[in-house]
Amino acid sequence: MSINYFSAGSLATISLNRPESLNSLTFEMVNEIISILKSIKKDDKIRLVIFKSEDSKAFCAGGDVRKFYDEKFTEKFILRKKFFYNEYRLNYLIKKFPKPIISLVNGICMGGGVGLSVHGAILIVSEEVKFAMPETAIGFFPDVGAGKILSDLDDEIGTYLALTGKRINSADLIALGLAKYCVPYDKFVYLEEMLTNAINMEFIESNIKNFVIKPQSKMFPKLNEEISVCFNSNKVEDIISNLEKNGSRWAYEALTSINKMSPTSLKVTLRQIRLAKTMSFEEDLLMEYRISQGCMMGHDFYEGVRAILVDKDHDPKWNPKKLEGVSKQIIRSHFKPLKDGDLKL
Repeated sequence: MSINYFSAGSLATISLNRPESLNSLTFEMVNEIISILKSIKKDDKIRLVIFKSEDSKAFCAGGDVRKFYDEKFTEKFILRKKFFYNEYRLNYLIKKFPKPIISLVNGICMGGGVGLSVHGAILIVSEEVKFAMPETAIGFFPDVGAGKILSDLDDEIGTYLALTGKRINSADLIALGLAKYCVPYDKFVYLEEMLTNAINMEFIESNIKNFVIKPQSKMFPKLNEEISVCFNSNKVEDIISNLEKNGSRWAYEALTSINKMSPTSLKVTLRQIRLAKTMSFEEDLLMEYRISQGCMMGHDFYEGVRAILVDKDHDPKWNPKKLEGVSKQIIRSHFKPLKDGDLKL
């Protein structure tokens, strides 16, 4: 079973259990979680939901994108529509769920795992978390509602994280307000036990606070001003120029990361982040579904998956190869309404 579900008292627990793939999400897993949440919604005995992982290495490494790569060669393109359609509906369901959802996150949390964890009532991280939206490295973009989450961060930090795919840790998540509490991983089991008879949010938070530790970020707010100066532009080329002028070790690392990414993904992602700033969560998901299908119809996503996950040569051949080759028409094509139907929430 890739999804384990059980309830005790007023607590329902949904646990990811696909350790061989770091809990990467399949279409079937997404549908099962939706079905479970709909059932919980109707159950008056359940007052609290916990998302967790059975694997100590990872909460969730994202969507199982290898399956989309394999489907390309069948020319059916069914999964690439159905998966994202339902995944984004799941993100919306979590965001609007009438009962508190708490995510207990340890280890790797990326891509689709971010979508599962950040939209609930409370995100609790352990002291050992690797959190990122690294999609530009595979010719994709930060989806699952990340456009809205990242665009709302201060000082262009969301733009920085979106373009570079930078991995951040528990202390960083707390500093940015993306996670509310940090609790040692070995205390997760005791926390779950205490929440079995949750009454209300006051009861829930008072119990959580018994286990909280307060790690200090080495990045934020230390780098906020530099990030703001370098990433405050609507052109990827200008951001690169700003990083080159900065000359610091931090800027060099950011520049090195950006130079490895898909040029198309970089430009599409920057426009996504800028547009999401003034959008509602629903509008952002609609935009992201359009972008997802644009990526599925292009070259770079499949080339990125090949290079990183299939052949593992880590040498993707992007097309266009350089930023100047990415025309406004290419960018706009990722944002236009879909002929075969937009996302319905």
